Amino acid sequence: MLNRISLRSLASNKDWQEMQNSFSEVSGIGIRVLEEDGRIFTTPSNIPRLCAEFLKNHPHAKNNESCLPTFLGGKGSIDKNLSYSCHHQSLRNFIVPLRLSDGSKVIGYIILGPVILIGRDKKEDYAQLAEALDIRLDDLWSMILEIKVVSLRGIKSIIRFIEDITKFAIKSSHSTILKEDIQLTKLNKVFNILLDVAFEISQADIGSIMGINEDEQDMTIRSSRGIPEEIINNTRVKLGEGISGIAAKEGRPFLINEKADNRIKSYLSRPYIGSSMVLPIKTEDKVVGVMNLGALKSSEVKFSQDNIQAITKLMQLVSASF
Repeated sequence: MLNRISLRSLASNKDWQEMQNSFSEVSGIGIRVLEEDGRIFTTPSNIPRLCAEFLKNHPHAKNNESCLPTFLGGKGSIDKNLSYSCHHQSLRNFIVPLRLSDGSKVIGYIILGPVILIGRDKKEDYAQLAEALDIRLDDLWSMILEIKVVSLRGIKSIIRFIEDITKFAIKSSHSTILKEDIQLTKLNKVFNILLDVAFEISQADIGSIMGINEDEQDMTIRSSRGIPEEIINNTRVKLGEGISGIAAKEGRPFLINEKADNRIKSYLSRPYIGSSMVLPIKTEDKVVGVMNLGALKSSEVKFSQDNIQAITKLMQLVSASF
């Protein structure tokens, strides 16, 4: 029975494509989904110009073999982080195995990348690749500059997020075959992963997620970054009070820069924060918490409506796993 179960038999290609497209748009990272044998399951999303336009048709990169790991017929050697380089040591791809809910079988792979870890090499370090591909170094460099730079911690947060979302998607489908009960990921774990990914996407300096308590009267901090322990333990916000409380009660986000909604001006008491966002976290039509993200005045980061839209789309992906 298990041997006959495949990604194609469990999952709707259309649903996976929509989920992949949404997350790729939010994260700024190229994503593709492969079946167990390496066949393409979804159309690649957000693939860098270097891969989409140049390497795809270039005679020196026929079949793009170095863009796949060795066990899928490529030339990329997997390291302990389940990553491999393609074309240049600075260009990394990360693999997320897709397993059945009981962990018994791998039914496919998500490949994230290419990305650049920590920072780009110097322009001249790509000269050998430019020569091998018979392309001007300036042209190659312009393509390299388009590839997203991430930290190792950041990409690991993104991978954990994808693992949780896809695990639930597979478990929901697998349950119809194995007739097993679906147990949702614990809310606090989801909050923690969600905050990690939101920090990576927004480049925030400080933030938290507050969850609505069982009595549905107030909220407490469930996950945080850069906030003192004393504040975490003692903060309790009633729905409808304070910026977070208003966002939770009304189910709408707030963007706070130089100008702020008159209704919340009296609550702005942190002068060291230069820009902030407060966003409700919803499951269907119900608010289950609020995310607070802030950038320090010393930071170059200034949030915009684009940030609001990106984080909102991220949270919509999460809501499907509750």
